Amino acid sequence: MNSKKESAERRGAMTVISYVILGLAVILVAYPILFLIFTSLKTSQEFYVNLFGIPRDFQWANYPRAWNTGHLGMYFMNSVVVTVASVLLTVVFSALGGYALGKMNIPRSELIIMAFMTFNFIPGIAIYISLYTMMAKFRMLGSYFALIAPYTAWQIPFSMYIFKKFFETVPMDIIESSRIDGCSELRTFRSVVLPLITPALATVVVFNFINNWGELMWAQITTASSINMKTLTVGLLNFKTEMGVEWGQYSAGLCLVTVPLLLLFGYFQKYFIAGLTQGAVKG
Repeated sequence: MNSKKESAERRGAMTVISYVILGLAVILVAYPILFLIFTSLKTSQEFYVNLFGIPRDFQWANYPRAWNTGHLGMYFMNSVVVTVASVLLTVVFSALGGYALGKMNIPRSELIIMAFMTFNFIPGIAIYISLYTMMAKFRMLGSYFALIAPYTAWQIPFSMYIFKKFFETVPMDIIESSRIDGCSELRTFRSVVLPLITPALATVVVFNFINNWGELMWAQITTASSINMKTLTVGLLNFKTEMGVEWGQYSAGLCLVTVPLLLLFGYFQKYFIAGLTQGAVKG
């Protein structure tokens, strides 16, 4: 009887400890986001005298001011165009490549995917000079293409690897049945196989969106001579008003960077976690 009581007490203590650790983890993750939101609703004067507290007077006007005065509206739309286009191109090319390497009996497919993966280990800064020279030679600087093309190329190898591993888990009987029914390879890919790998698709979309949306160095280099092509991250780096840096408006701009990422992850969360779990088991 005593052993059962001691066991129950240990379980209760472990439950309390688990909740305490979980609570601390939530605070560590949530507080920076709350701090950013609170700061975006303060004046610069209140920012200095009430740094960590809740705003005394909520300055909702910081958001439209940052959007208009700081040109963040234009920068936001540039980031949307560049990120959405590059993610779509990456998904299309890497999914087709992953399907070909995973299901079409291409000789030495593992060697091919490993060759692609080696490009992920090349630091981006090592190719910026040559890439910038090439873009300048072809007069592509100051255009969306100067951002979309590199972003797409950089994300294809790892995305293709994820798709290949998931395509390999799809039974060949399904694909063979589709071929016997007269479906072309492209239709088999689009209508039969692609719906089966939704977790992989969500994983690739989330990873690529986060990487491209928050990329700074190449965006700053390629848009240095064109203010109208700057992305949101570059615009925030140089954010100033007539009064200098207004911390409330600056934080409002940071919220504009953060919110799309939170919304995207919230929408794809179920598929994203399933993709990571299945990838860990099957990879």
